[in-house]
Amino acid sequence: MPLLTVRAIDAHKPRAQAYKLTLDRGLQLRIAPDGARTLLVRYTVKGSEVERQYRLSQEYGEGPGQLKLAAACAEAARIRALARDGVDWPAQEEARLRAEVAAREQADRQDGLTLAKALREYVEKKRRAKDGLALKARTKADYLAMLEPGRTSKAGKKFSDGGLFPIAERLLSKLTADDIRGVHSALLKRSEREATYAMQVLRAVLRWHGVVVPGNPLGRDTAGRDRIVLAPAKGNPSPIPPERLGAWWRASAIVPSRVAADYYRFQLLTGCRGGEIHGDKRYGYEPIKVGDVDLAAGKIVLRDTKNRSDHKLLLSRQALEIAARHCSGRKPEDPLFPIVDARKTLAWINTRTGTTVQGHGLRATFASVAEELVSGGALKRMLNHATGGDVTLGHYVGKSETQLRAAWQAVADFIDAEAAKEAQPAPALPVRSRLRAQRGGTAPAVATRRRRSRGALAPSSEGASSQSISERV
Repeated sequence: MPLLTVRAIDAHKPRAQAYKLTLDRGLQLRIAPDGARTLLVRYTVKGSEVERQYRLSQEYGEGPGQLKLAAACAEAARIRALARDGVDWPAQEEARLRAEVAAREQADRQDGLTLAKALREYVEKKRRAKDGLALKARTKADYLAMLEPGRTSKAGKKFSDGGLFPIAERLLSKLTADDIRGVHSALLKRSEREATYAMQVLRAVLRWHGVVVPGNPLGRDTAGRDRIVLAPAKGNPSPIPPERLGAWWRASAIVPSRVAADYYRFQLLTGCRGGEIHGDKRYGYEPIKVGDVDLAAGKIVLRDTKNRSDHKLLLSRQALEIAARHCSGRKPEDPLFPIVDARKTLAWINTRTGTTVQGHGLRATFASVAEELVSGGALKRMLNHATGGDVTLGHYVGKSETQLRAAWQAVADFIDAEAAKEAQPAPALPVRSRLRAQRGGTAPAVATRRRRSRGALAPSSEGASSQSISERV
């Protein structure tokens, strides 16, 4: 039973200072100076020695929307019974209410928020969790390009729309699982990589904004049969074929455009990305400048590279020679390789050597050569690849500048050696062997003896010759 009756409680009037009345075990009534009567439940959760207090959502009273004495005592008894069983119901209730408020606020924010607006906000405000850095300019441009319609060239050729353009103006609150599947299916007709990339960006934007799409095929909680499986990216390296490496290196030394040729030779010797050498004005990436080259120490420091870290190039003798040649007589602010478009030079080299390598393929060539000459840890550092979750390489394996410089030098020496092999003429075959090779078989023994016995003159495969077969053999 309550310790006080309704009449006894009503007899207590407001005072200048708030005060409390004990109505039942663990149930108190707080009477404020303004007359507000708040019900407080005091309880201790099993396993804890801390007494907690919970304010019931309704005020005490007999009127509409108020909680009567008997109901208040029953609610207090229920809360205290759960607490004795180890259940903190008030804390759970508060968490539920906060979640509902957050959901309503999120819905209000999403009202009128399209995917295009959400993606633009994402690229501007997103920060990497591990270091707090913003996205690179190139990454931002790639993401925003997914929202744009395909442009039309001067010749009238229509290019494809951005991967997320079909749903760019769709409200996030109206986005459905079928919308996502439809975009993914359409992009698969172009390429699997493009479809995967677009879905990765869409998933990141939805998570960042806290948008919940019912049955989201990109969600973690969606059943596997209904989920879009995003395959991991696969590389497609296209290095210079090993048997043509020497010829390519020799051809690059005689190409008419020396600046462009040295740029490609420098890239092959260092393994750099092209943009790290010549920069990119579209994204504000600076090229290597003359002032960046430390000729005395034989090194160059590349600032804020693709993985958001600085990268130190320890130049081999061959790379240092190229750098020194282009630093001579130049101002510190001048780009080391003042090129606009070097692709014609690369095409000239490829045509002469029968190769098809493109710019990034030179980085792949460097990695392919180095993989057989240096350790995996050294190669990863030379390519400036993040160690990621590799605990051994990230926390235990150390490489000094001397070791890394030796690794770069090993690659350069190997390339030089391949070029030297290419310069050596192949040993000449005996005439008899050449004749057999030309005929595709072995000459009859009788005919061979007849020719040898007569000592007759025989024409070579390239024209008449005054040298006898016996003398040539």
